[in-house]
Amino acid sequence: MPPECSVAPKERVNIVYKSHVGEREEDVELPLKLLILGDFTLRPDDTLFEDRRQVSVDKRNFNEVLGKLGLELSFTVRNRLTDGAGDELPVRLRFEALSDFNPETVARRVPEIGRLLDLRAALLTLKASLGRNPAFREKIRSVLNDPEARHALKQELGLDA
Repeated sequence: MPPECSVAPKERVNIVYKSHVGEREEDVELPLKLLILGDFTLRPDDTLFEDRRQVSVDKRNFNEVLGKLGLELSFTVRNRLTDGAGDELPVRLRFEALSDFNPETVARRVPEIGRLLDLRAALLTLKASLGRNPAFREKIRSVLNDPEARHALKQELGLDA
């Protein structure tokens, strides 16, 4: 197979050898196949190494294989969301699909951080709707510029100590 007809991307490792069949010489591209051994579950397994079966993983079944492994990680981190010294946040992460490794997905697995992300989304929605309503924006501006109205708003929201 000529190199220009190859379906493999150029970034990938391409292994080509010359095949001699009779009088003909032909370039043959070998598929890249890897066997990776490892303890990916971090759980004890009494199965003998010889009795373990290999698992074929490709881009079509990656999430399925990841889900079957039941990967889970539990730990605690220092709570930086509150001022309490020595507070710890428990974190329990389950990985069942490749998308579970996204930063926002990981953050949503911690309830305290998930609530902050929901609040952020609500504030962004509010900001977007305020941008389209000049009368409301002007009313907010007038309340914030008036010290008495600002004080009344703080009391109403329970922010005045």
